[in-house]
Amino acid sequence: MTGWLKNYSPQRFLISFGLAAFIGLMASVASEAFVTGIAWINDKLFIAPHARTGDGVSKLLPWFTVLAPVVGGLIVGGLLMLLRGNRPHGIPDVIFASQTGSSKIPVRTGLLTTLTNFTSISFGASVGMYGPLASLGAFIGSLLAKVTADHRRLGVIAVACGVSSAISTAFNAPIAGVIFAHEVILRHYSIRAFAPVTISAYVSQVMATEVFQRPRLLEVGEVSVQHAYEYGAFLLVGVVGAAVALFYMRGVLLSGKLAGKLKLPLWAKPPLAGLALGLVCLAVPELLGAGLETTKATLNIEQVRAGNLDYITGMTTMSSVIGEKEFVLKSLLLLAVLCIGKSVMTGFCLGMGFGGGVFSPALFIGATFGALFGLALEAMVPGSLNLSFYAICGMGAVTSAVIGAPISTILVVFELTENYDLAKAVLISVVFSNIICSRLFGRSLFDVQLLARGFDFSLGKDKVVLQQKTIHNYVTSDFVQVTPNAPSTQVVDKLLAADQTEAYVVSSQHTFLGQVTLTELLKIRRTDTGDDPLVGDLAQHEQLTLTDMTSIFSAMKKVEDFVGESIPVVSAEDHLKLVGVIPEGNIFKAYSDAIGEIREEEYGDS
Repeated sequence: MTGWLKNYSPQRFLISFGLAAFIGLMASVASEAFVTGIAWINDKLFIAPHARTGDGVSKLLPWFTVLAPVVGGLIVGGLLMLLRGNRPHGIPDVIFASQTGSSKIPVRTGLLTTLTNFTSISFGASVGMYGPLASLGAFIGSLLAKVTADHRRLGVIAVACGVSSAISTAFNAPIAGVIFAHEVILRHYSIRAFAPVTISAYVSQVMATEVFQRPRLLEVGEVSVQHAYEYGAFLLVGVVGAAVALFYMRGVLLSGKLAGKLKLPLWAKPPLAGLALGLVCLAVPELLGAGLETTKATLNIEQVRAGNLDYITGMTTMSSVIGEKEFVLKSLLLLAVLCIGKSVMTGFCLGMGFGGGVFSPALFIGATFGALFGLALEAMVPGSLNLSFYAICGMGAVTSAVIGAPISTILVVFELTENYDLAKAVLISVVFSNIICSRLFGRSLFDVQLLARGFDFSLGKDKVVLQQKTIHNYVTSDFVQVTPNAPSTQVVDKLLAADQTEAYVVSSQHTFLGQVTLTELLKIRRTDTGDDPLVGDLAQHEQLTLTDMTSIFSAMKKVEDFVGESIPVVSAEDHLKLVGVIPEGNIFKAYSDAIGEIREEEYGDS
């Protein structure tokens, strides 16, 4: 207790909590502006389903359906050029920044990323909104953390606060926002981070409900289990949902690879994707944009079947699904078109350069898959089923596997529905989906994308942090350096005087030629042949060497079988130039210091 009081800092406590509240406020305002702006442009461009109805609209729809994504693609292409060919920052970048402690997001990159994402979704690209919202929240957190004197310590927590605020505002689900920030971004649950992240989420939630009067995003009606055998069906939803999630995630990765092989200018790829999307959406307009209206309609499909057609206003494909009550096969095919079509078009748009996320499409894909599963089951077994139950379970199974957030997904469902039976059903589906996907694919799409960049977070962040930190600060100049024409007896005397066992042979041009050991030199002296060979002739050239920019992780791997006092370190720019040596103990100290910094960052005093 006394140790805690000794380390406790009221000033740091107030700064941390005050910053968290301010981030929650600003992230909520920014998220509301982002969502409202997109909704306004979607209405004006006839992308939103309800905007596609009314007198005189039908003649304009084909033109706007095709041209809006093309124009948006041209704008995005220009923004990509301003990004100098880099991809807009996304959730993988936020995860990497938080896990490695490099929480500073450049202002220019953050602004261009936000503009790219906003333009993509506003003009109808078939991409997600919640990933960009989380990235926007992270950018705001990073930006506001810079004003504090303790920004290096608070930076990662500030990023997590921004993410939790954005999710809390978007879903009107503060608990899920808090858990999402810890489960996906921070990947630990220390009280040092948990308290400020919670404050940010609840400030945002109060802003969303009391100031902006934002309703629950995916509010669904009353749903319940109709038959006992359905609990087994929820398990199957998880198993089949894993296959759907795998198809979606592999499609996103494959699209990126194929798009990279296209010999087209960077700016030309998004408008080409927009043209293809527009032509497809002439037949299936529900694939335009983030698809939140279609997701909401699918989750409430039971109410729609009961006659509440307001949910499907302007949705031609969904209207056909509901209208074909006597032709179940056609309804199944139409739901399959929506599910598969969204998977393909989202991967295509992201691969070709549009900004956006994978979260919203995963909700869409999961919901349509779940409804399809429930409709097929209803056709095969006696009695009617509540299709909304299956749509929600399917949504949870697919989404949780894609974003790697099973706990957050279950909590979102519980917060939005307040239905305990439904939460239990989703739990079953989510568990089996995540077990299968983690074995066959990885923890999440984000983790696999980071792995493709060379960063493996599968066993935690320790390995990646060790890969980022170098041995530079642990290299010492306290070693015996000799010229190649030095007699061996002279070198023995130098080593004994320095109380060291290894000497490093370096030419007058500072070229490293090898090393000799005291043991070898003493063996030569014992032979008593009268010769006094030069150490240049005795130097061992096939020795293990490191560079001053070698990572701690790489150094640890290389010295696993090393036997000796220290390892020569050469310049990373000139591998022939000796800059110092690193004793084996210093490598272990570097490892210990790095791990200590990680634990201090996670669990240190507030």
